[in-house]
Amino acid sequence: MSKPRFFIAILPPDAILYEIVAFQKEIETAYGSKHAQNAPPHITIIPPFEANLEEVEILIETLSKSNFDNNPIEIHLDGFQNFDHRTLFVDISKNEALERFSKVVKQLFNQQKIIPQRVEKHFFVPHITVANKDLKKKDFKLALLEFKQRDYQRKFLLAEIVVLRFEDRKWKLYKQIELLN
Repeated sequence: MSKPRFFIAILPPDAILYEIVAFQKEIETAYGSKHAQNAPPHITIIPPFEANLEEVEILIETLSKSNFDNNPIEIHLDGFQNFDHRTLFVDISKNEALERFSKVVKQLFNQQKIIPQRVEKHFFVPHITVANKDLKKKDFKLALLEFKQRDYQRKFLLAEIVVLRFEDRKWKLYKQIELLN
């Protein structure tokens, strides 16, 4: 029997989350693409991994007790961008505090030795996916043109990270880890 799958992410506040879900629904209505809706809109910190529940609970406990830099991290959403012809996303402005936070979480994750040490294939590029994988190339170009013309600017304070678990072919909230007092 395989282990459950999890990942660690930042969820935007509900008001922003609902706006991004509306973008995803708009893409689904216009182009039939809905793969991005398999998870709530999020910024990935630790990509999907397999682990048993005991390992994940220990990781959550470790993250909960960790003394992250207590200075609030403000996250700025800044328009729409893309990766190749596959992913349309809400861009996150470059943010050294967020990059440091991500590195600390990854170090804590790696210390738990839940999975073999990974070699990072990509730099940390924080973003919130609007459409990916099932958006056809011709539709992608149209959606990209449309969304890049939009002015979408939001900001929020990083208050928690979440652990999502893959169940019933969707990513669902498993646990929340509060960061701000």
